[in-house]
Amino acid sequence: MNMGNKICFFSQMYQAIPSLVSVQRELGGIFVCGRSSTVRYFKKEYPELGFARYNKRFKRFSAGHKAMLNAECIVTGSPYKSLLSPYSAKKLMVFHGTYAGLSAKAVQGLQHFDHLFLTGERMERMLLRHKKGREFSYTKTGFIPFSQFPEKNTLNSQRVLEVLGLDASLKTIVYCPSRRGVGSWELCAEDLLRELPAEYNLIMRPHPSQSMNLRWHEKSAMKALQVAAKKRGNTLVDMIDVALPDVLMVADLFISDANSPSEEVLFYNTPQLLTGLGNSSYANIEQSLIDRGMVPEDIGEVLQVFDCAPVYAEEAYGNWGQAVAEALSSEAVYAEKREACFQSIFGRRDRNAGHRVAEIISSEYL
Repeated sequence: MNMGNKICFFSQMYQAIPSLVSVQRELGGIFVCGRSSTVRYFKKEYPELGFARYNKRFKRFSAGHKAMLNAECIVTGSPYKSLLSPYSAKKLMVFHGTYAGLSAKAVQGLQHFDHLFLTGERMERMLLRHKKGREFSYTKTGFIPFSQFPEKNTLNSQRVLEVLGLDASLKTIVYCPSRRGVGSWELCAEDLLRELPAEYNLIMRPHPSQSMNLRWHEKSAMKALQVAAKKRGNTLVDMIDVALPDVLMVADLFISDANSPSEEVLFYNTPQLLTGLGNSSYANIEQSLIDRGMVPEDIGEVLQVFDCAPVYAEEAYGNWGQAVAEALSSEAVYAEKREACFQSIFGRRDRNAGHRVAEIISSEYL
């Protein structure tokens, strides 16, 4: 089912690539991007897929612009309303991450799409809550990146850990904070590395917007952290060199800032520990959602992940080692809440969303 140049996939963001690539692999077509860091990543990871560069300054001459002019269909993971408006192609949205912030304003900003592919139950509830008489063509196809999630078993975990140079006999702690300014990286990365006992593997994965675009003053701190990680042993500072599904699969405990990965890892019902530090505290996230115009029903749904794990900042932990040990020991306490949260956000647990999206695009838009 190769649609050649009839279809383009557009994104400037690394985070949308997993969803777009899953569909591009089925339908063919051309991935279009103009952000250098995202272009480098795409070309490195997917050299076999069609690509054309978009240049905003010299748009008329860029291969990406020409590809979208000739396409019948453009699939994207973010609104990009002004950028996509010159093109007559049908415009389809697959979203990126779990896209929890579907406020009334965000829904209004989706009106230029011909079809929305929703990630699951929560997104449909939010859309219906805020559409206010506007008509949207949509399908609740599910979360596309799940198609790349490997089975969680001893053999797969051992294979990944050995490739990463980690000890497959140890429990693996994974830390995935939110982006700079919002997440906890600056507040706890060094402490976590220093205080976690050597009886655990540790994978630390800064947010892609940070790891792919380190600011000059961050480079020395990151280098020092990598030196400390090497000294500790069985530690990896992952600058998105490892596929996120593999990172999530090997986690015995997942530490995060109540972000999209903390919802994605619910696929495996993995025990979690939320940092609750700085702007990732319950109160600060709640206030940010209020500031974005989200209604109480939306806010309650977004914050549901806080029911699924202990929160470091709210407990009287002596250090990160104690926090990790207690979070692992309380795994069963939160298991039902984690499953309920998964069902509330996603509904079905399968790996076929990308195929469903590809079938709908092929039959209805090409």
